[in-house]
Amino acid sequence: MKDNRIEQLMHWALRASLCLFMLSGTNILLAQDDISAEEEMLEDTVQKKVKKVVLPTYEMKSVSGKIYDAATGEAMAGVRVQALSNSYYTAMTDENGAYTISVPKFVTALYISVSGYNGMQIPIKGETGQDAKLYTTHFKELYKDGTSIFSVSEAKIENSSALTVEGDLENKLNSSVRTISRGGTPAQGVAMFINGINSLNTNAQPLVVVDGVEWDMQYDRGTIHQGFVNNILSMLDVDDIADVQVLKNGTALYGSKGSNGVVIITTRRGTSMATRINARIYGGFETTPSYTSVMNANQYRSYLSELVGTYKDSEDQSDNFHIGFLNEDPSYVYYPLYHNNTDWSDKLYRTAYTQNYKINVQGGDEVAMYNLSLGYSVADASARMNKFDRLNLRFNTDIKLLDNLYTAFDLAYGRVSYNLRDNGWAENYNADNIASPNVLGLIQAPFLSPYTYVVTWDPVAKKNVLTQDRNVYSGKYFSDSPNPFTFASNYEDYALANPYWILRNGKGNNKNFQEQTQFLLNVAPRYEITPELTITDRFSYILNRTSEKYYLPYNGTPERFIEGLGTVSSSIKSMFGKETTIFNDFRIDWKKQMAEHYLNVFGGMRLSNYTYSNSYASGYNNSNDKMPNLSYNLSYLSYGGTNDTWINMAYYLNASYNYKNRYFLNGLVTMESSSRFGEEADGGVKLFGVSWGLFPSIQAGWLISSEDWFKADWVNYLKLTAGYEESGNDNIDYYAARTYFENIKFLNTATGLQLANIANPKIRWETNHRFNVGLQANLFNNRLSIGGEFFYNKVTNLLTKKEVSYITGLANMWTNEGELSNIGAEVSLNAVLLNTKDWKWQAGFSLGHYKNEIKELPSTDVIRLYNLDENGQRAGIYKTIKGYTSSVYGQDNVLTATGYAAGVFYGYKTKGVFSSDAEASTAGKYGYLKYPTGVTGNPSRDFKAGDVHFVDVNGDGWISEADMVKIGDPNPDIYGNIFTSLSWKHFTLDVNFKYSLGNDIYNYQRAQLEQGNTVWNQTTALVNRWTYDGQKTDVPRVMSTTSDEWVNNERFSDRWIEDGSYLKLKKVRLTYKLPLSLSWLQGITVFGEVNNVFTISKYLGEDPEVSVGNSVLYQGIDAGYLPQSFNCNFGVTLNL
Repeated sequence: MKDNRIEQLMHWALRASLCLFMLSGTNILLAQDDISAEEEMLEDTVQKKVKKVVLPTYEMKSVSGKIYDAATGEAMAGVRVQALSNSYYTAMTDENGAYTISVPKFVTALYISVSGYNGMQIPIKGETGQDAKLYTTHFKELYKDGTSIFSVSEAKIENSSALTVEGDLENKLNSSVRTISRGGTPAQGVAMFINGINSLNTNAQPLVVVDGVEWDMQYDRGTIHQGFVNNILSMLDVDDIADVQVLKNGTALYGSKGSNGVVIITTRRGTSMATRINARIYGGFETTPSYTSVMNANQYRSYLSELVGTYKDSEDQSDNFHIGFLNEDPSYVYYPLYHNNTDWSDKLYRTAYTQNYKINVQGGDEVAMYNLSLGYSVADASARMNKFDRLNLRFNTDIKLLDNLYTAFDLAYGRVSYNLRDNGWAENYNADNIASPNVLGLIQAPFLSPYTYVVTWDPVAKKNVLTQDRNVYSGKYFSDSPNPFTFASNYEDYALANPYWILRNGKGNNKNFQEQTQFLLNVAPRYEITPELTITDRFSYILNRTSEKYYLPYNGTPERFIEGLGTVSSSIKSMFGKETTIFNDFRIDWKKQMAEHYLNVFGGMRLSNYTYSNSYASGYNNSNDKMPNLSYNLSYLSYGGTNDTWINMAYYLNASYNYKNRYFLNGLVTMESSSRFGEEADGGVKLFGVSWGLFPSIQAGWLISSEDWFKADWVNYLKLTAGYEESGNDNIDYYAARTYFENIKFLNTATGLQLANIANPKIRWETNHRFNVGLQANLFNNRLSIGGEFFYNKVTNLLTKKEVSYITGLANMWTNEGELSNIGAEVSLNAVLLNTKDWKWQAGFSLGHYKNEIKELPSTDVIRLYNLDENGQRAGIYKTIKGYTSSVYGQDNVLTATGYAAGVFYGYKTKGVFSSDAEASTAGKYGYLKYPTGVTGNPSRDFKAGDVHFVDVNGDGWISEADMVKIGDPNPDIYGNIFTSLSWKHFTLDVNFKYSLGNDIYNYQRAQLEQGNTVWNQTTALVNRWTYDGQKTDVPRVMSTTSDEWVNNERFSDRWIEDGSYLKLKKVRLTYKLPLSLSWLQGITVFGEVNNVFTISKYLGEDPEVSVGNSVLYQGIDAGYLPQSFNCNFGVTLNL
């Protein structure tokens, strides 16, 4: 048994936190009573108490200057001028824009602010003439009241039209957090990576912190529907978000969860004592997406007749009556069944509409401030029968309980539901029929009709004829004869479903439906013991529930034999998941200004407890589409589930020091333990009988522009930062530290237990060692801002799987024997191009880059490649690669090896198609290149005219595994955003681009639609296939896999790897603010925008922004998911 001392300790801390929470809850109730009594007594009159602050005695100096509007040059009255980071020393400008402020002699900078303008810092270079020019909030904000030495990118969320916050991240911060869209299904979000790829076999996406609470994003939890991701961030209404920060260093504060960077989301809180009501109504439409061009009926019939001729038994089948598509006699009674010209995809898509209704109310008094919001969104997908629906309710309040005691109290509820169908290609169809309508729309035979034909008597012709009934879809009962959809079964393939039956009979909340609800409670009391010493505690409870149902209907679905199961047609699946999160963060904060020295120290304890459980069941062959219930009457029933509970506890201590707001130093250390760590976890420290990860950080900064000797007037701000830190990744497989057995079925009847994992008691967290250097410069009266960052990450103790002896019955076990590195940089530029009273124009760009390399893997991970002799026998080792391959939408096609980047594509190089036999007969060492069959007595086949010319890398005359090399890399060279904003009076035009250069895409969909060995319809590229000796083409001949001449031309090769670089115009928005100022109406803003306007790319697929999963190995793979389409939105915002 695992030592449970850490769990006992953590449960003790949890009980203490709960007690503190209950105490704070009691105070909240008492405070509400006090507020009500006070309001009654004062009769709605607010009496504000002003605290008297006694300031230390310092030697003072007088500083004076003037503040101007940067656009007009006019002096500005009523501007607040204060000492930087110290509001106790404040002055206001007079009607001439002049100010005089008395500050301690050690103050080196001032902070200037006024409503409607961006704040500004200015270094004090003398007692007079300290002037400044302020820019309106039309422009990007460059300064805050303070100096940060951490690498943080920030996006303010205002009047967003995105369904999830990821939409704003990819439009504004794509160089700080590389985003990869999950497709065009509403609210599916993006995959995110910060500072490169920092893990291989576990989560590599950032930690998400919402209002100080660490959320479990469930990245490694599956769903039932193909192509669907349960995006936890879809539960959060974007209109409830105030800002988003991307933290790239300083993540040691988050201990064993900070290795992949941190995304910090802050929701809106009450800021105005006057009651403010903000109402937003907006909506729009999304156009029908483009889809791959496939062959028409005549082209497909020609292709199919050629393919049929290559089947091994084609001569025996040539007289088969059921080859109706080859019968060109119009008098043939079944001629209409096989002589249509159907674009199956045409009616699978639609123009989709979106509606959003939001209302936000905030207000309060000196005792309590509140922010209440209600939002409802509904969005159709452009794929029919797919729909997103969300309801959000949030109440955030800040309450003053006593003179020095405050608390935040937040409640939130969210509900998201989807009507769903399968989306895109599955990795395999070993357990089900193809059920994605968008896939069936491409591969279904175009000479078939979606509508049924019935036999009627023609009294004129005096014979039976077929007439079409457009009220009934064809292929309803696959046992009917004749059924044109069954033609494929004559050629060792299986029949395909009519996608329109799947759409019609799969409709219903008890069929294809997903629902997720979230309840959130967040309480954060704060007690100010002295102005310098504060105690805070944050307690949060989150409940997430997920329910998903799947139904592939009986009508219209063919029967298919599945190895290990039997004959199946319809299928039913159901899954229910539940996760509770209990989070507590207790902190003591002390800060002190000691003349020119400023010190801030805080420390605390953080505890998180996660409990996740789910259950699922599935079965086949339901025969009633109106009652798709899971019952014992179904065939091949299976069921199961999981129940995971893990606890993290962390202690942290942070100290920040600055001297004269010029030199900065921050030291931080976090100590964290997790129930996922092994009993004998290596590294860290041993306390209370358990292992604790130790995560230190040291960051330094130098504000060069504040130096007395710095006299470059054209440089307004210059800051240099550098640091080193360590952070961890504790997303270890829940069972990695345990030996356990799992229940299995044999021949789908008998059940038993088999060993599923061997415990590794030394399993531990991954450790990311990060070094960073940054430079920030604002130039030419703050008209030009340039930022640059360099980083180097080395991840040690990388979670890997190590091969174990076959005696165990297992292939591998979890270890920490890997290492990888990332080196990269980020550059951003923002320029004010025009600034007058009426015209304001800014533009900028951001650029991110990283180079990823795997440094170390377990010693058992070795790939040995062999030369073959003339007879196809091994003739010695050609090459050894330290690594292994993974099968991701292919066979052994993704390489993980030292010296390579993560997720590189591994396959064969090609040199086109053999045009003639003369060319093919001299291509190899022995004449023709050889294909090894592995069959004794017939060890090889020749690559002939019309076959792909694969590169014989090792020169042995054979095309074998030894010829496989790196053929693509999904990691980009550079990525980021380009933006511009132009304002004229009350109009504002915003334009945003997103780009990625140097990344490759594995076009899996094209690989399926151009393989030339199946009865599935193919792309129009197959029209140009090789058909005669001497033909020049890059498309090989068609060939059945049953033929003696089949040499696997369709194998994983660079034929399917494409340049995924793109430049996409993501958004163009025009906003108009009506110049109103009424007692009941503060303003009206209307906007119109277009999204996904155009994409410049060489990529042949629908959209180069592709990702088929959250894993690192699944990036850059196009499985034909619903793409993003051009869409328009229009809306109005009312400020009451």
